[in-house]
Amino acid sequence: MPPKKRDKDDAEYVPSDDDEETEEEEEIATESTEPTKKTTKTKKSRRKGSEEYQSSDSEVDESEEDVIDTAEATEPSSSRKGKKKKKSPTEDPNSNDDDKGESALKGQTKKFTQKIKEKKEEIFDKGKSSSSQIKSPKKKGGQISSTEGEIGGSTELDDLLKKFPLPSSSRPQVFNKYISLIGSINIQAFGTKKSSNHIIMRIITDILRHYDIILCQEIRANEDIIQQLTNEVSTPATPYAYVASHPIGRSTYQERYVFLYRKNEWKVLEDYVIDDDDALGDKFIREPYVVRFQHLKKTNVRVTLVGCHTQPENALEEIKTLVNTVYMDVRKKLQRDNVQEKRQLDRGIGQNKPNKILSFLWRYLCCYGCFGCCNRCFGCCDAYSSVSTRDFSDDLTPSGVDTNEPIIMMGDLNAAGSYVNKSQRAELDTLLKKNNLMWGIQHNADTTVADGPDTAYDRFIFETANERRWIGNSRIWRFDDGWLKGNVDVDSVKKAAKRVTDHYPIEFELKLKE
Repeated sequence: MPPKKRDKDDAEYVPSDDDEETEEEEEIATESTEPTKKTTKTKKSRRKGSEEYQSSDSEVDESEEDVIDTAEATEPSSSRKGKKKKKSPTEDPNSNDDDKGESALKGQTKKFTQKIKEKKEEIFDKGKSSSSQIKSPKKKGGQISSTEGEIGGSTELDDLLKKFPLPSSSRPQVFNKYISLIGSINIQAFGTKKSSNHIIMRIITDILRHYDIILCQEIRANEDIIQQLTNEVSTPATPYAYVASHPIGRSTYQERYVFLYRKNEWKVLEDYVIDDDDALGDKFIREPYVVRFQHLKKTNVRVTLVGCHTQPENALEEIKTLVNTVYMDVRKKLQRDNVQEKRQLDRGIGQNKPNKILSFLWRYLCCYGCFGCCNRCFGCCDAYSSVSTRDFSDDLTPSGVDTNEPIIMMGDLNAAGSYVNKSQRAELDTLLKKNNLMWGIQHNADTTVADGPDTAYDRFIFETANERRWIGNSRIWRFDDGWLKGNVDVDSVKKAAKRVTDHYPIEFELKLKE
């Protein structure tokens, strides 16, 4: 019969006398200097370390047999008893009872050992399949593709970006004192990680430096990082400043709008975020940001820019609200501000004291020329007064008519693809026409790095009445075009460009001379 210890699976199992004999035999085998015994012990230890399992009954059986066989091949010891004695070659070969008992014991033990071994291997295989993804370096990279995989791949792409020339090298900047270049770009998750990558920042700063004013979207950085970006874009000849919104968003994910501008050419008159919650009923996930600029040298040139980054799934409704409500509110506010400014200017003129000498001469000539009818004369003279106020209510003209200040709506409006399909774009075309507005970037344009049809996500919206007067050319800057020349792998170039951003900047020329 097999030993009772083999029928127990309890973790607090107490070894039997046979187990104690086995441990004695293992100690004897370890103390020996024979190579065969070292090999046996080493083999078992390696298996324990690699498989990381607890000693089971089958292991005791296998170790017992290994140690017995090894001990028999060496010098016998007087302390060896029990099972070793049964297998000793000095026993009587004619002892049938002992042979039968030994044979039965070995057969049952072998079957029991095989079952336990198969079960243990099954459990080990399951454990290996779940744990190897964490312990094996190869599995780790494949499993965590969003972190480790990107870091591994990005090193190669950054090395490729390092070899590329700056985007501006394939597009020389033309200086025109009558033109100011205004742009918009979604920098795609610009935060601590991207701003600390000097290879990517080298490309971003070169792009931003091309513009007099540029709207930056998806800014997920604090103001220290924004200031650092501004410093890197600035040069001694063209220093930049910035104006930024507070972090905007409904959840923990929030973004800032940031306008960078050349501070030796432009100044900010006013900036504010549209009050969406109270006035509009929370239509926007990121409320539009309005900034009013004035040119420093040509003070009659002013422009109001409305930045908006719509939620893709709600792009159609947000664009409708932008056109129907936000634009009209911005236009009315602008007209009220202009009226107020004119009144203040006129009050300043009315408060100036008249010239005393001219006033005396006027009275003298008036009285001298009217001698004999002084009553009328003095009445006429007393009637003179400076105009201090005027009513400018007639200046509140309809939107887009008779105004010197254009309003441009701009940004990643997601106005393409499945977010705004073809029939919905036709609906927006009608809406824009009704409000005397027009697209600055057309439906067939491509504003994303990933080439494909129907990808005019980034847009300008111009006023029809002011378009010819103020707006010059509008276009898309494909900053990776210079990298595609020669025998290059297009897919690799596109992947490297996406490390910078997945959107191309859009731009238009603002005319500074009427």
